[in-house]
Amino acid sequence: MLRTRVLTSLVLIGLLAAISLVFDTLLLNAVIALVCALALLELLKATGLLSHRWLSVLAMAQALIIPFARTPFVSPVILPLIFLVTFGYFLLLVTNFGKVSLGNCATAFLLGLIIPLFFSSAVYIRDLHGATQGGFYILVALGAAWLSDTSAYFVGTLFGKRKLAPKVSPKKTIEGTLGGVVISTGLILLLGVLYEARLGARVDFLMLAVLSPIFSIIAMLGDLTASAIKREYGVKDFGTIMPGHGGVLDRFDSVLFTLPAVYVATRYFELITLS
Repeated sequence: MLRTRVLTSLVLIGLLAAISLVFDTLLLNAVIALVCALALLELLKATGLLSHRWLSVLAMAQALIIPFARTPFVSPVILPLIFLVTFGYFLLLVTNFGKVSLGNCATAFLLGLIIPLFFSSAVYIRDLHGATQGGFYILVALGAAWLSDTSAYFVGTLFGKRKLAPKVSPKKTIEGTLGGVVISTGLILLLGVLYEARLGARVDFLMLAVLSPIFSIIAMLGDLTASAIKREYGVKDFGTIMPGHGGVLDRFDSVLFTLPAVYVATRYFELITLS
């Protein structure tokens, strides 16, 4: 099991390295759209909405359109497209009354909005800050998600006693959470040191030290939210596409929350400046 997880992680790292080569192109938008589609499929299946074909089609349309919302060929028509999709939900509600409920429509619409909107923060970060600064901020978002999760696991295994959220995720502990926040913050600061050394950039370490723990806590909220959804619908994993990890959302649930957090924070606080 551990070997499978490690091999999958290495493949994932390789894919992320490949994506970095096209970070400043529309291929990034396409990759984000693909991730959104896979994540949404997993959620629709977990919630039982995948059986409603046209609901799934409308939600999938949202997931594929939103990552391109700021591009020149989609931006002029984004509002009409939103109106059409929204109209489609109400049309389904009327024409399939008794089979499709308002709750079904609202859930599909919400999932089809949140997943691509949050993941598309990677695109918004790039568009706002450029490839070099944007790349650093993406690494901060990924680091806050994955480093805090891994650190929390090991610290919790060694020292964990008090449960963090026993009804949602029985294995998570307060000690593990605190350890994850501290260790991930230290490693993100180390990333800043490496960026300064390699690129000659200037990193605001004070602000990075203030924001990194917040990003880590937000990452853990994303993880707990995914756990709550899985428990509510009685599923162990969202999918099986990533052996040893589960589905896309099982691996990227925390990243789903840290990306928009980093985007919002860096609109107001410049954590790195280029020489």
